[in-house]
Amino acid sequence: MPSVHSKIRPLALISALIVGLLICLAAPAAASSSSQQPAQAASDATELICHTSNPEECYPRVFVPTHEFQPVHDDQQLPNGLHVRLNIWTGQKEAKINVPDEANPDLEGLPVDQAVVLVDQEQPETIQIPKGAPKYDNVGKIKEPAQEGDAQTEAIAFAETFNMLKTGESPSAEDFDSGLEGLEELSHDIYYGLKITEDADVVKALFCLMGARDGDASEGATPRDQQAAAILAGALSNNPSALAEIAKIWPELSGSTCPRGDGATISDRFYQDTVSVADSPAKVKAAVSAINGLIKNGDIRKGFLENSGMKQLLSVLCQDKPEWAGAQRKVAQLVLDTFLDEDMGAQLGQWPKGKASANGVCAAAETELDDGCWDYHADRMVKLHGTSWSKELKQRLGIARKANSNLPDHGEL
Repeated sequence: MPSVHSKIRPLALISALIVGLLICLAAPAAASSSSQQPAQAASDATELICHTSNPEECYPRVFVPTHEFQPVHDDQQLPNGLHVRLNIWTGQKEAKINVPDEANPDLEGLPVDQAVVLVDQEQPETIQIPKGAPKYDNVGKIKEPAQEGDAQTEAIAFAETFNMLKTGESPSAEDFDSGLEGLEELSHDIYYGLKITEDADVVKALFCLMGARDGDASEGATPRDQQAAAILAGALSNNPSALAEIAKIWPELSGSTCPRGDGATISDRFYQDTVSVADSPAKVKAAVSAINGLIKNGDIRKGFLENSGMKQLLSVLCQDKPEWAGAQRKVAQLVLDTFLDEDMGAQLGQWPKGKASANGVCAAAETELDDGCWDYHADRMVKLHGTSWSKELKQRLGIARKANSNLPDHGEL
């Protein structure tokens, strides 16, 4: 009679053979699974995107970085850890291998240390103060904010946006738009307003953005042309030192052109096209404020008048819709404070020249922007708004016309 052990031994042997067979079958499957991920990655890396039949225009689906910046296509995948930048003029994204602590040659000479703007301070000479001399009064002296707490945060944000404008590069469109918003808030500070206008590249960038008029901005952000106009207006508001800085570079600045544009100079844009009723009332209001700050300088104001810059302002008064009331009030304030109201610092006699034009001339579309038509449109504003500013504009225009009655005639009213 067979023992129990002799019956179990064949069963154990069969079980072992089955387990061994399963292990052998599972091994290739596991190997296949483990190699699937690298194989897929390799496939993605070598896969090409072709939008045309020309093979030379194809490019890898996964961006292949080098130590030099290369354009990144919209449908390319970017590996992590690259140095990515956005050209704020063209919108072209570029990337390269990131090198920690690499110096940016475009920022050479920029007064920024650890993202905080520094001010070069000349050491004053030792002066012997006469006995009994009045105590020195530093009122009006522009002081750098203390670099601590919120002020340090503001300084860092200012420096980052300052760099974006100076180099034309930004990490992303969202970063740039957020930076412009913060810069607009800081521009009203007399110190930061001056720092903005001291750099010719930054001033040029703001003028170019203000004249771009293309509505570029990330979703939910203020259009960049409007934001740039507001920054310039803020920097120049009650800041004579900032205006003096722009006046220094104005001859060179006004003759320059922008990276993206039709070849028109900055002065062409400023005299003829800074204000356009094709823009939103909010943009126009900001642009009028920027002009108001700039023409407080005598040379810039003279060029503005000689190049018919007042026509673009008058076009704002030609609008009838209620949403234009705020911009129209800004225009009236500019005209009163600069040319008509001596109590507000206006230099009388510079403008207007000659008599008012006839109603028929000013009602015609082809001649409604003649310089003699300001009175006609001021009267329209009185009838349309009935506000104190419109009444004062009409009244002071009439006084100025009488004072200049000996100048060339534009046709009697």
